Amino acid sequence: MDDMFELIVAEQQKQELSRVLECNKKTEQLGLVLSQEEAAGLMLSRKAALGESQRVEFGEGILPKLIYLFCDSQYINQDNYADILSELQEIFYLYKNDAMDELTDDELLGFMRRQFDEVCFGDIEYLKNTCLERFSRAVRSGYKSQMQSRLRDEYSLRDTENEYSKLSEEARWEYEVYKMRLEDTY
Repeated sequence: MDDMFELIVAEQQKQELSRVLECNKKTEQLGLVLSQEEAAGLMLSRKAALGESQRVEFGEGILPKLIYLFCDSQYINQDNYADILSELQEIFYLYKNDAMDELTDDELLGFMRRQFDEVCFGDIEYLKNTCLERFSRAVRSGYKSQMQSRLRDEYSLRDTENEYSKLSEEARWEYEVYKMRLEDTY
């Protein structure tokens, strides 16, 4: 019986590895390609992240979604591609738990991508330790994300604002004020 289970698990891992490598067809147009070894390493890191977060995943893993969603970020290049994917995968599972599964995969991934580009400027540590920590704390307290409450700008059909701005505790520069002050000095 144990042999049959091991065969099933081995076949699932082989299929998942194939799905991850299949992503190269899209990402190579952006200059990003995972080698067989990097993809295998990501599979191992997935297994470790699932174990650490005490999660079980049936079917396709989150990695292909992460690849497709983040591959066109200006903060990802061939040199950091596999490392960033590994870290994103780890923090996805961590914050899926931390938000008590109140968010769908797409809601969490969408928030992660937007913050990664617009707030964190590619800084994984800031994404993990600040943006996602505050967001998951808010979700646990009953906060409904824009996607959940369907707040949309009816003209552009885009989110009305960066959702993190509601949760941010840091003061941000007001561009217009900065521009006026700069003009005053000249």
